[in-house]
Amino acid sequence: MEKAKILKLVVLLAFLMLRPTVFGDPPAPSEDYSTRPLCQSQFMLVNHACATIPFNPVPVPVPSTPEQPGRPLPPSPAHPDIYMHRHRNHRRHEKRDLYAESPAERECCRWLNTVDDECICDILVHLPTFLSRPVHEYTVTLTETCRVTFSCPSRVKI
Repeated sequence: MEKAKILKLVVLLAFLMLRPTVFGDPPAPSEDYSTRPLCQSQFMLVNHACATIPFNPVPVPVPSTPEQPGRPLPPSPAHPDIYMHRHRNHRRHEKRDLYAESPAERECCRWLNTVDDECICDILVHLPTFLSRPVHEYTVTLTETCRVTFSCPSRVKI
């Protein structure tokens, strides 16, 4: 039984190797690969630069509630000019000292900005069809100071 299987395998391999022609044409490339960006190397650079940054999920924004008619407004301060002046200055200093970007975040943002839109769109084409609107943008928010937007054309054939 084993000899019969081996003989069949040898005949099949000999037939495939000695076959003089191949039927059909080789598939033509759909686009010129010399003009496409090198996506894998771009992703590897971004991955390497962003690997040390911890994942901090963005909190979901709380929807604002409309004013209720029966609710009284909060009392206004006695001296609004003085209060607003102090309050505005305090906020300005708070905002300036609120966040300082680390060198790792700066490096990650720099490499994230270099990724081609086409690379991102090629990956995101695997999303469900209803997410492939005619023209859409995907925004990656790394920090308060780094927001990168990728624009993708429509992938839906009409």
